[in-house]
Amino acid sequence: MDATTIVLMLGTAGMLFGIPPCLRLLDMEADGHFGYLLLIPGFAALMYALMTFGVGTQTFQGQTVPLLRYLDWLVTTPIMIGYAAYVAGTSKRGIVGAALVDAVMIGLGTAAVVTAPPTQWIFFGLAALCHLVLLGALYGPIRQNAWDQPSTRQRLARLLVNHTGLLWITYPVVWVFGPGLQLISATGVSIMIMYMDVLAKVPFVYFVYRSREVFTGADARSAPSTASVAPAHTA
Repeated sequence: MDATTIVLMLGTAGMLFGIPPCLRLLDMEADGHFGYLLLIPGFAALMYALMTFGVGTQTFQGQTVPLLRYLDWLVTTPIMIGYAAYVAGTSKRGIVGAALVDAVMIGLGTAAVVTAPPTQWIFFGLAALCHLVLLGALYGPIRQNAWDQPSTRQRLARLLVNHTGLLWITYPVVWVFGPGLQLISATGVSIMIMYMDVLAKVPFVYFVYRSREVFTGADARSAPSTASVAPAHTA
């Protein structure tokens, strides 16, 4: 058993810790769209388990790349962005828009991993641009929408935005020194990404569980804002 396999096993175990609070939330009589929340650690745990057995693993430029990692992100990260926007009271159009920007970012990031220079750097640059737009949306209209919510919902929204936005800044740095410049081994990249991945997803669902009263009573009846997450606000 090599080091990468052990790392992926730890990632699987870590993601499983996020499932129990989601199941408890599903038992609540509240409209918090908790089924989407369950997909975050649940789908991630499934992908990590499959990666442990080498499913979807390919070699690009001499580095082993588990492609299911990017499938995981393509499914779970738009949900995280969308859920943070939902808690903030963003309109459905704004939620979908932010989630789509995230999905495009992941798609471009995947292309950057499976292509060779200079093409990979073009894809990385485009993905980084999407990342900047996404950060602009999180700390612009989405965060602004949260100020119109009841205090408890506002605190949860700001926590989810900050937790996601700040932590995700580290991913491009890992890419540059890993798949980009290849100064970090595939095992080293796996260790860092697994740690950041678990740290991003599991506390996210625990934050929601800890503030579950937000989805009952008066806070739950707070209507989404009519504001959209438009590119003009994120530039």
